[in-house]
Amino acid sequence: MKNKISTIFKFIFYVNFLIISSALFIEFVLKAKPCVLCLYQRYPYYLILILSIVFFFKNNWKKQIIILIIICSISSFFLAGYHVGIEYGFINELSSCKVEGATSISKDLLLKELEGRLAPSCKDLKFRLFGFSLPLINAIISLILTVLYYKIFLWIKKIDK
Repeated sequence: MKNKISTIFKFIFYVNFLIISSALFIEFVLKAKPCVLCLYQRYPYYLILILSIVFFFKNNWKKQIIILIIICSISSFFLAGYHVGIEYGFINELSSCKVEGATSISKDLLLKELEGRLAPSCKDLKFRLFGFSLPLINAIISLILTVLYYKIFLWIKKIDK
């Protein structure tokens, strides 16, 4: 049983590593600059990576770790859903997502914006994969992973009885 649980936590690590690697590939290789919310959406995946590594040092904490992973995955789903809401105009943008007009920013800030150093607006997403925005894909993946992690939790709970 312990070997199966270790395999599950390796799977969790590899899936989340693949997701983060894909985001970094899109940002640095394909040169698609992420907005502020895109960067925030990575944090739950980083935490899940850390938690899945912690399992191998404290494998007697498997229930607690999978619960924290579920919480991270749920937060990822809500962050991505919030971003999708902004993208489709259901929710107003955060002030940190907006790129203000030229009249309300300084010359230096305007120059940085023109040079492309500021993060793009959370509403104007240019990069799409198979016609879908990355926040929408992230929301779907996060929902699927949350359900999967919950099923793993139930399975672990069942075998620990």
